[in-house]
Amino acid sequence: MVRTRTVNDRRALSFRTLDDLLADAEVLGSGEIRTSGNWTPAQIVEHVGRLIACSVDGFPKRGSPLIRLVARLMKKRVLTRPLPAGYPLPGRFAFLEPAPDATWPEAMEQLRRAVERAGSERMSRPSPILGAMTHEDWVQFHCRHAEMHFSFMHPAGEGRS
Repeated sequence: MVRTRTVNDRRALSFRTLDDLLADAEVLGSGEIRTSGNWTPAQIVEHVGRLIACSVDGFPKRGSPLIRLVARLMKKRVLTRPLPAGYPLPGRFAFLEPAPDATWPEAMEQLRRAVERAGSERMSRPSPILGAMTHEDWVQFHCRHAEMHFSFMHPAGEGRS
């Protein structure tokens, strides 16, 4: 098990739109991919797509009151700065865990559908952690979230840092 908080071999990414993060995944998927974390490329993409879909459809669970209070105080930072790696999902958010047998084609189809829906439907569901979110807040959150997770994926030929 890799301690993802300490991984130095990560790509520097900066997404402004959901189309940016989808384009990065499409480019990566055109060749072999290696990861410097614990999830496979398909698991990473599936997880990001699942979270985007939840911001349109809603979440079945909420974070604990203490976590929600602390997170809401940090909301602006979460939306505008890189997200730290290495924090496992709490048990109540197991619905966001990727399938162990996730495949790249299925994960990419899920991500494409989620991005397409987010472009045609408003993402306005409250975050289970951050509370009320505008569509624009969700775009920024998904960009920060994808930057963090996608930073662990590398084209196979890319050298290690």
